[in-house]
Amino acid sequence: MDRFPRLAICHKQIGDLVLLEPALAKLAAASGRPVELLTRSGHAPLIALMADVKMASRTSFRIFRSVNVYDDSTKSAIRALLAISGSKSLVLRERDEIKPLHRWVFSAVAAPGIADHYLARYCWDQTPEAGSLAYRHPQLNRPPEAWRPVGFEPENYLLLNSTGGWKRNRWSSSSWIQVCESLLAQGIKEIVLTSGAQDWQIEHAQRIAAGLSGKVTFLGGKTRMEEYLWLTAHARLVLGIDGSAAHLGAAFGRKTYTLFFRSHSATWHTARPHSEAMIGKYNSTTRQCEFSVEALTQEVLALWSRV
Repeated sequence: MDRFPRLAICHKQIGDLVLLEPALAKLAAASGRPVELLTRSGHAPLIALMADVKMASRTSFRIFRSVNVYDDSTKSAIRALLAISGSKSLVLRERDEIKPLHRWVFSAVAAPGIADHYLARYCWDQTPEAGSLAYRHPQLNRPPEAWRPVGFEPENYLLLNSTGGWKRNRWSSSSWIQVCESLLAQGIKEIVLTSGAQDWQIEHAQRIAAGLSGKVTFLGGKTRMEEYLWLTAHARLVLGIDGSAAHLGAAFGRKTYTLFFRSHSATWHTARPHSEAMIGKYNSTTRQCEFSVEALTQEVLALWSRV
């Protein structure tokens, strides 16, 4: 066991952290003790579900066996600078993310270019630790029952999260309404609709819920992080666009079906028996990605029924 802990730093979004989990497991295995992760304070419930990872509190002027940074922000570089360690490494996705400050702070900078690599595997491969731990896909522990939303009763439900972090990556609410109507008509009895907390995300989910006239359980903008994690972990199937729900669902071992708009699917998704995706066809006239409602409905139903 290392005398001092290893520190990882990443101030990105939920999905990025989920895909970082294998690399964090690699650091913990090399250390023989939990790795400390410095990230946004609001992500604490997510980090609590990662084995051998704990939220870092004070890091400035503490001694660490190594410091491993996974974003290009100046804030993260300064935090790494203030931590005491003889080994400070930075992993970036592209060379053009490297800043002059990085060359001064870090003893090793890895940025070979992500290309068609799955982000989870890319971070794992670029994390400079030897050991016998083999790569495996991101994994999260199940949330405690105390995180269940108060009064929530549906079981055997499909969780729909229709928005992600980028406003341009949206499918029309009318199309989602058609999909939900078809799924409900063909045997899926419970659909739970969630969303992010931004106004545009809530409004998009509200339009879907209104169009379905009470046929779904609407929780858009109403859940705390703990509740969102619980809902995702207990869904029979998670459906939505490339975003946090898709990554969480796969890491919890749930069936997931993801729509990809402009984001590079190879970076954010890897096919697994219970994790599938559809890539939209870009229409140069409307400047929108298009999906077949019928094809999506049938593929979701097939995945829903798969043992």
